[in-house]
Amino acid sequence: MMNAMQMPMNTAMPMMPMTGMPMMMATMTCAMVEDGMLCTMKPATGMDMATFRNSSDMMQMMMNCGMPMMMQCGNLMMMGMSQACMGMGMGMGMGMPIMGMMMPMNAMMPMMKCMMECTMMADGMTCKMTPMAGMSMEMMNNCCMLMMKMMNDCSMPMMMSCNGMPVMCCTC
Repeated sequence: MMNAMQMPMNTAMPMMPMTGMPMMMATMTCAMVEDGMLCTMKPATGMDMATFRNSSDMMQMMMNCGMPMMMQCGNLMMMGMSQACMGMGMGMGMGMPIMGMMMPMNAMMPMMKCMMECTMMADGMTCKMTPMAGMSMEMMNNCCMLMMKMMNDCSMPMMMSCNGMPVMCCTC
């Protein structure tokens, strides 16, 4: 049996993180708001603000280029897209394979698609996630509650990656 370092890189799944890429650690707190979920990310211990800001800027630039941001915590996967990405006709998954369909061993993995807007603050970054067309606010709320339960109570980290490049690993 191969270990993770010996496994060949799967180029068929370009949105999943590749091994050996730089990783930024951040702490994340989330709260439900009327029309979605608001998450605040701050640099974790040992990560300076300049590095955090550079990674956050890069994440926003990639999203502005129409690249979806994949967020995974346990068996819950979320795809965040910017307004630019939605304008390209990718909002309904056109031109892009749905991740759940591509992973045979996790074929039943639920995936939530949402619109994501991120804003840099003086001490971190806030991201607001709102449900996309076809997804009820109740389903969004359920997914977010599960994500917060995994992160807060079960100490599971959330991995954020964009186009196969890990951008952040968030913990509470």
